[in-house]
Amino acid sequence: MPGILIRFGTKQRRRFTCKPEQVPTLKELAALIGSEGVSASAGAQILTRFSEGVFDERKARAAINVAIKKGTKPSGPTVTFADLAKRWTSGELARDWPDHIRSKRSASKDAERFAVLNKAVGTVRIESFTLADAELAMRALPKGLASATRRQYAQLISRLLALAVYPLKLRPASPLPRGFLPKVTRSKATAWLYPSEDALLLACEAVPLARRVLWGFLSREGLRCGEALGLAWADLDLTRGVVRLDRNKTDDPRAWALAPGVAVALERWQSLAGAGALMFPVDNEGRLAEAFRADLAAAGIDRAELFERGPSRQPIRVHDLRATFVTLALAAGRSETWVADRTGHRSSVMIANYRRAARTAAELGLGELGALDRAVAWSEAATPNAGRYSASNPPPRKRVG
Repeated sequence: MPGILIRFGTKQRRRFTCKPEQVPTLKELAALIGSEGVSASAGAQILTRFSEGVFDERKARAAINVAIKKGTKPSGPTVTFADLAKRWTSGELARDWPDHIRSKRSASKDAERFAVLNKAVGTVRIESFTLADAELAMRALPKGLASATRRQYAQLISRLLALAVYPLKLRPASPLPRGFLPKVTRSKATAWLYPSEDALLLACEAVPLARRVLWGFLSREGLRCGEALGLAWADLDLTRGVVRLDRNKTDDPRAWALAPGVAVALERWQSLAGAGALMFPVDNEGRLAEAFRADLAAAGIDRAELFERGPSRQPIRVHDLRATFVTLALAAGRSETWVADRTGHRSSVMIANYRRAARTAAELGLGELGALDRAVAWSEAATPNAGRYSASNPPPRKRVG
């Protein structure tokens, strides 16, 4: 059997003879011995017994735990996985390490995800966190999560361990190997709006004016919903028809000329909405998808694929207004550069995902979206904030379709 040089403890190195399939576990055990401060002699003995087959992994871990209980781990404050996650999502780490850690825009959502992960590994010391702990946390996730959501959980684990290595210097290295992050499989078809459906939606006075302006803005400018909801009136130059988006997902500030009619529509919306700082004040962003589908139904839009939910399709979401923008722009002959200037996509691969739908739109001759100022029915001017959610005006919870 081949020999392998293993580093464990403080500057301890030793060659062990083992089977090739034992090597990953041997390295993991060595990392645990080092992080827990197990003595060099005890650590070497445990690793030797494992490499020789005297100990299996379970017995080796049990022996390490016995060594730890004998007081061989270093003294000092205990930092658990949950402790470090809280410091990260609260912004404490960004304040302490501004050159290396940025404030999290998704802090509230990430805190919710860490709460799920903490049920499995929250009490594990970050110094002794192993690959086995990470795998345990992933196995404990709720069943039925989309692959993209599972990857987001894995990314949080990976990033937290990376921060523990540097700049926090709580451990020498991350235990996660390349390939730990799950691959995203796009198994469900998504939908986008036809220009005729957009026209029906924006003209429907049964839909609150605030939401109609928001829906029309998203489908004509290609922003992410969160980006649009974060826009302030100060971010717009309505005289010249320019929007400036400094705060966005990719931290890549961008500005562009608004589509024809959008600046006019927003100027009118500003006069109706009042003196608030935000363009679209929404109290409950988490339920926008339900409100969007209910608004489509209220406008008489009944295309089945917009509301279907099944193994191969999900109902339309607010994010799919961004898909509407990209699809119709490509169908109209706009370049990828023109699209990316507005959407912030950094890779042409992402934009290419919309090519097939764009060809369909071009072949059907669907055309482009109408000018926003003329598409919106403005007769609801007396109640411009009717689309703002509150306890007395929540979006409907019933799923349409």
